[in-house]
Amino acid sequence: MKQIIYIFTVLTLTTLTSCFDSSRKCESVQEWEVREYKIIKSKCPDLVLAHYYAYDIYVDNQKKGNVKQIDSCTFGWQVTNENYLMLNICDKTTKEIAPNKKILEINTIDSITIFANEHNEIKRLSKRQVETFVNDWNNSKVRNYEDISLDSVFSRFPAYQYKLTVFESGTERHFFGYNYLILDTSKWQYIMNKNQKLDYFHSFWKQQTCKDNKNGKTIKQTKTRKPNR
Repeated sequence: MKQIIYIFTVLTLTTLTSCFDSSRKCESVQEWEVREYKIIKSKCPDLVLAHYYAYDIYVDNQKKGNVKQIDSCTFGWQVTNENYLMLNICDKTTKEIAPNKKILEINTIDSITIFANEHNEIKRLSKRQVETFVNDWNNSKVRNYEDISLDSVFSRFPAYQYKLTVFESGTERHFFGYNYLILDTSKWQYIMNKNQKLDYFHSFWKQQTCKDNKNGKTIKQTKTRKPNR
């Protein structure tokens, strides 16, 4: 009797697994061609038997990766860390976007401020912190390109943690930071810390907080100015 129950259980699980696997297959629903590229839109089931749409890109009938739909005409493809391709299915054109990082010159910087999004406060970096930030920015490595608004560019999180403003020869440059990641207004994202320490930007803020406490200053500002995003 136990053997019969065991066999029945195995057969049932095998049948259910087979049905589940077959339901996991994606179905092509639409295709677009832009020059030598082909984008295929597929309807795929998720874990709760609903569905989502996936967009794959092909070159010479070989899948090269996934693309992101930006609007009704435009798709974006992160080809490599340093190469982003915009494909327009309406006018059949492509546009390559490459990083163009502007190096910071320590001798031309008047000051750098850091704005904490969580606390809605601004602090000024110390001379040593300015030197560290400039050195890390100039030596940072490209991670990827982001095609969304700067104040919500870290898509896996609610928003950026810190906004840094560099005052340089009468001009301002803005940077957005989250953990060890940073990007400027060009929307290219860089890795600021080679060890990828999650508290990289927190350390800038904490060091200034400790300095304020030591000098007897009030951390909470009575009047704050939140930078424009």
